[in-house]
Parts: sequence; C-alpha cells; structure tokens
Amino acid sequence: MTMTTIKLLSGRLWAHVWSLAAGCAVALAMLAGDVSPLLAQSIACMVNGEPITSLDIEQRTKLNFLTTRKQMSRQEAIEELTNEKVKIKEAKRYGVDPSASDMDQAFAGMSQRMRITPEQLTKSLESQGVRPEALKARLKAEMVWGSLVRGRFKESLQVGEKDVNDAAGA
Repeated sequence: MTMTTIKLLSGRLWAHVWSLAAGCAVALAMLAGDVSPLLAQSIACMVNGEPITSLDIEQRTKLNFLTTRKQMSRQEAIEELTNEKVKIKEAKRYGVDPSASDMDQAFAGMSQRMRITPEQLTKSLESQGVRPEALKARLKAEMVWGSLVRGRFKESLQVGEKDVNDAAGA
C-alpha cells in the first residue's frame, strides 16, 4: 500500500467513524427527547377505559398535601382519582362537560379568591412540584358533579316558605 492509499483509507475510516458518532448522537438526542413524562409513566389502573397513571397519583398526593398539609396514601389518591373519573363520565352522559375556557375561568376564580393572578398560582403550584393540570382536573370533577347534583335534585332542594313555617311550627 502506498502512503496515498493509506491516507485515503484513513480519511474514509474517520469519515465513517465521524458519521457513526454523529448518527449515534442524533439517535440519543431523539431518544432523550422522546422520553417525555407521558411516555415514562406507568398505568396504575384503568377506570372506564381511562388510565390513572403513576404521575396522576403522585400529582394528586402532592396537591392534597399542599391543600390539607396531610399525607395521602397511594390507595386514597387512587380512590379519589377513580371517583373523579366516574363523576366526569357520568356528567358527560348527561351533557355536562365544561370547556377549556370554563376550566380556565374556574382556575382564574380560584386564584382571584387567593388574591393572586393565575400566573402566580401556576408558579406557586409548580414550585411545589404540582402541575396546574392536576388542580384543574380536580376542579373539573367538582364542577361537573355540582352541576349534575343541582340539576338532578333541583326540585327536591327547593324549600318553600310554607315548608319552613310548617317545620318551624312543628
């Protein structure tokens, strides 16, 4: 082999090594980018075809601790999330399904009652490791269930003046 042939082979070898290394770097970057929290979650259980993930449970546990200062067990978090999924599904069955803007308004209303902006509430939640979506999911379940109960029992919840007088006189 001549020196020119060796240099040529050496150059090609380095080109192959370089392209292989670059390809590996790109593949690793793509893999790292694709491993989002959503894909890395494990499904703890299914409720009416909808998953409750380990992230959902973790978020609910953190949210509950943030609001009550009491540690919630994993099983309690699962039960609460399960109940909420059932409530939301039942509400949808009766046509009660708040839009994203309704949820944003509820979130803004909560922040307003706390005398902060929605952005400040978001930052406060995130600083505690809670995604705002976790709070919005809890708010949604409360909203739809309240609407469903009010709609279902509206007539029986109305008390007339005569009923009050009869009960007071009895």
